Amino acid sequence: MQFPRHLLMLATLVSGAAMAGDDVVFYGYAFDNESGEYLYTEKHSQVFENGRWLRGSIVYYDTSGAIVGRKSMDFSKNPYIPEFRLELASGYVEGIRDVTDEAATLFRIPVGQEEEERATVDIEGRMAADSGFHSLIYDNLDEILDGGTEKFRFAVAGNLDDYSFRVRKVGDTTFEGDPAAVLKVEAATLLRLIAPSLELIYSPADGRLLEYRGLSNVHDPETGKPYENVRISYYSTPPEDAEGVPEAAYQ
Repeated sequence: MQFPRHLLMLATLVSGAAMAGDDVVFYGYAFDNESGEYLYTEKHSQVFENGRWLRGSIVYYDTSGAIVGRKSMDFSKNPYIPEFRLELASGYVEGIRDVTDEAATLFRIPVGQEEEERATVDIEGRMAADSGFHSLIYDNLDEILDGGTEKFRFAVAGNLDDYSFRVRKVGDTTFEGDPAAVLKVEAATLLRLIAPSLELIYSPADGRLLEYRGLSNVHDPETGKPYENVRISYYSTPPEDAEGVPEAAYQ
């Protein structure tokens, strides 16, 4: 079994204001987790209605300010499993469509290929996909922070399959001077013995995702493959290292 490559969809922040009903725009700054080298910036735009996240988009900018990817998301059919489409400058495409109460269609178009590959997954039990995983954590954050382990199925469009995962708190830290909790996401089966885990930093005060550490869904232009080990930090102000992002991106 191949471990899911595309788990960056976890990296989606919902602010306290947004949960109250406001639309939000925010930014994530991606760095190589080992060297600290700045890699790219994400611009997130989210639309809410009566406190529910309905739809959103992400634009990815490289170090020169060029757009290297776009993603659109629609949560109107399922709060945890969005219909979405990710397109990268490399030519890679993936997404989910035709979401119903029972099933969803996963699709992808590998680089250099025109024909779409697809698969249908059954929706049963607690299941999430793409950025809907954040909503699932948000809705269960109190239990996780109290020491509980939450298990769920996660549909991965890039692999045309779904997997069993678990999330639990593994420590405490700070982010921009405020208390924060460290969560670990890993396979809920023996696959975790060989598969890499993910680390998420959450705000216990308002449930914001503050930082993500793990696999990326943006491709390294040198290898043509996803960055393997990134740190995406959702700072309140742009870090000095995040050069090249056009001013228009902050408007």
